[in-house]
Amino acid sequence: MSLPANKLVFVGSMGAGKTTAVRAISDVEPVSTEMPMSEDAMGDKVETTVALDYSSIELDDGELLHVYGVPGQRYLDFMWPMVCEGALGVIVLVSAGHPEPVASTVELLQEFSRIAPEASLAVGVTRTDEYPALLIPEFRNALFDAGHRLPVMRVDARSATQVTFLVKSLLSYRYAETN
Repeated sequence: MSLPANKLVFVGSMGAGKTTAVRAISDVEPVSTEMPMSEDAMGDKVETTVALDYSSIELDDGELLHVYGVPGQRYLDFMWPMVCEGALGVIVLVSAGHPEPVASTVELLQEFSRIAPEASLAVGVTRTDEYPALLIPEFRNALFDAGHRLPVMRVDARSATQVTFLVKSLLSYRYAETN
């Protein structure tokens, strides 16, 4: 089986918006492995991904961009290398409400830099409307201080326009690096 040439993977902790982002930008109904969670697990979140999300987007030139979302739970991290193999980009989503957004993002950036060394990386900060205390410039500077120079922006995972802009930023950054 050959791997797709154009693959993008959304990663992040549980509740960061990976499934929502995949749904927002998909041309077709995504394949999803959402399962119900126990009532006390995360407040308003009632389902979580237990395997992966998958969909595709037709690009302007007719090629398909294969889009995946991987589960954020560490006990499912064995899937990360399989899904990321051959990825051209990995987008780390982090909720502005995460108790340690910088530390968790740096950890994921380091992990996915190792898992997918050829992939370009970008960070999308979700739920900033609910948690306005997280300021993007300071967050970006903290990632830069930790050695990560990459696109970082706020994104509403429900908005196709915003998620598409994040994807285009990652792709622009990727192709700017190679020139």
